[in-house]
Order: sequence, then C-alpha cells, then structure tokens
Amino acid sequence: MNYLAIDTSTSICSVSFFYNSKLQSLIEMDVKEHSKFLAPMCKKLLKNKAQKLDFIGLAIGPGSYSSLKIGCSFSKGLAFSIDKPIIPITTFEGINNQINDNDKYYISLYSHRDYAFFQLYESGQPIDSPRCGNILDMLDYKVYGFGLKDKIENNHFIEIIPNAKDIGMIAINRYSEFSDQNINEINPIYLSKEVKV
Repeated sequence: MNYLAIDTSTSICSVSFFYNSKLQSLIEMDVKEHSKFLAPMCKKLLKNKAQKLDFIGLAIGPGSYSSLKIGCSFSKGLAFSIDKPIIPITTFEGINNQINDNDKYYISLYSHRDYAFFQLYESGQPIDSPRCGNILDMLDYKVYGFGLKDKIENNHFIEIIPNAKDIGMIAINRYSEFSDQNINEINPIYLSKEVKV
C-alpha cells in the first residue's frame, strides 16, 4: 500500500511518503506556522503521485490546537480531492511506537507554562485517558515525550521526536479499521487544562 503520513501536533512539521516499498520523509523543526511548510513538503514528496495513494495517515493529537487544526484541514482537503480515507492515529501512539519499556511511564507533550498533555502507560499500553495537567502531576514515573527537557530532570525524562514515519507505520496496520470512516468524522483531539476544585 502507498500512503502519506502527516504529523503537525507539535512545533515539528513531519511528512512521510511510502510508495512502492520505499519510504521518504521530510521534517522541519521549530515551526511556528505549519501552513507555510505542510503543503510544499507534501508536494515535494508526492511529485504528482497523489492519485496513487491508498490512504493518508494523520496524527490527530493531543498537541497544539492551531497545528492540529492545520494538519487536519490539509489532510481532509487532500483526502476529499483524491477520494481516499484518512487513518487517524493519536500522537501518543506514534511516540509509543519508539518506546520499549515494561514499567509504568508517561507519554507527554509540553503545552504551556507548567502544563503538559500526558497519558499513563504500562508495558506499552495506555492505562488511563489523555489529559492536560500540571507537569508536577506526572513525576511519579519516567516521562517520554517532547518539549519538556527544560521542565523535568534529565534522569526522569527521555526526549522522543514525534514524526510522521511512526504515524504511517501504525496507520497501515489500522487501515481495515478506519478505511470506511467518514472523513468529516475525523477531528483532532483537543485537551483543555484541568481545573481543580
């Protein structure tokens, strides 16, 4: 199967194109406006082969509100134009694809100030729901993720760069599950800050 995978959930714009058993990826770090990078990156990789895609793999979050919105809108436009499905994959699933840990751990992305998006995992499986909370609320276990190296001690945090390659690898295994899903039903995961009462 041929696919395009997109991850715009953080300050990284990442696109991967798997075609005829070959993978090509482009990544741009420290992106402030994904709209300036996403379309040119896809055009460069696809080279007029969009009609040969079987699906689009998309990181749906959690992550940056505006970045996720841009990635989702672009993917929907492309998917409608070529009449192909979008396979939605959470950003945490993509990060988890790079982790081999049998203990409990958090996967996390920095949000703002002292807040992060995070979810608790054990032996590679999520054991609670993703949420946006204070960074101090997840210091009881090791943390894997992105954007927190200045917020958590080095021996407690392992940085993992989110990327479209992992999103695509997971999406190809989920194709049969989501291939008939209405594109309009695919939306980003937006998490708001928890308010303690």
